[in-house]
Amino acid sequence: MPEKIRVLLVDDSALVRDLLLRSISAFESSIEVVSVAVNGLDGLEKLSTVKPDVVVTDMDMPVMNGLEFIRQAMIQRPLPIIVLSSWTQNDKSITLQALEAGAVDFISKPSALNPQGFDDTLRRLVIKIKAAARNSPIMNRKSVLPSSSLLSSPAKSNIGLPQRSSAPVASVPSSQTPNYEARSGQIILGVGEIGVSNEMGKYIKTFALGSCVALNLFSETFDIVGMAHIALAASTTSPEKAKTLPGYFADTAIPTLINQLRSIGYRKPVSQLMAKIAGGAQTSADANNYFKIGEKNIVAVKTLLISFGITLLAEDVGESLSRTVCIQVGSDVVQLSSPERSPWVI
Repeated sequence: MPEKIRVLLVDDSALVRDLLLRSISAFESSIEVVSVAVNGLDGLEKLSTVKPDVVVTDMDMPVMNGLEFIRQAMIQRPLPIIVLSSWTQNDKSITLQALEAGAVDFISKPSALNPQGFDDTLRRLVIKIKAAARNSPIMNRKSVLPSSSLLSSPAKSNIGLPQRSSAPVASVPSSQTPNYEARSGQIILGVGEIGVSNEMGKYIKTFALGSCVALNLFSETFDIVGMAHIALAASTTSPEKAKTLPGYFADTAIPTLINQLRSIGYRKPVSQLMAKIAGGAQTSADANNYFKIGEKNIVAVKTLLISFGITLLAEDVGESLSRTVCIQVGSDVVQLSSPERSPWVI
């Protein structure tokens, strides 16, 4: 019988903690709330003792807020963290900072804990917990929830397991993100990160894509691959950020990704690279699609690919899906999964 998904709740509200503690496991038997914490500092202390698979955290807390908790947790014990906070609606910049710090997804608390609002939040939260657990390196190592039945390559049995190799693996450095490579045996990208590899069978993965776009580039023989997790279209909105995290913007991510591919051995013309893209969804953070962030990201990436002469082989974009994207050195297949549907490929 598969082990249950172990969840740690971090929230300073006794009412919220009590409701979720009683409701999550009752709603979904495959999930167990193993502990609760009253603030970020308390949450950090319990990470090592209760060893959760997924964390659900509030943002506005005393002693240590959710943002600092996420940053510290990514250093202490990296694992999927879902933000459950009214701040996701009241302050979008905080949500972006949480995702940059390492959170994999977010969900808004209901404006009032009425039965209808809470039931809807609970349903969506359970979906996000299961999605986060399915794509968690921790859960993969435990073999509780395999990433996908579509991982049928010879390296399938090694996904999520530490792998040693002298082959070079490069990624864009970021002072805000942990060394995912060291903890998972895969290259797991956060928002604005870039990963490339020429190690046969190596996986590059990013998960919980909303309006962001995952750009995947392949050499002609698929022996060199790379991915960028692009959050916004144009670096003109934050030139300083573009200098430290070029993967965040389409116009700086694509040339940086190409340079990273060249740094590990790609020597042919850029026009011989091939691309597949996924993401660009309409999310709840973009109310009524007013800012059209996903659409703008898709257009920007496609336009830049044309300017570089790179062929776009396939795409899976738009809708309102939260997509997890995975590629592997040696294959041009892009593996996709979402809590809303069965895994698929492009």
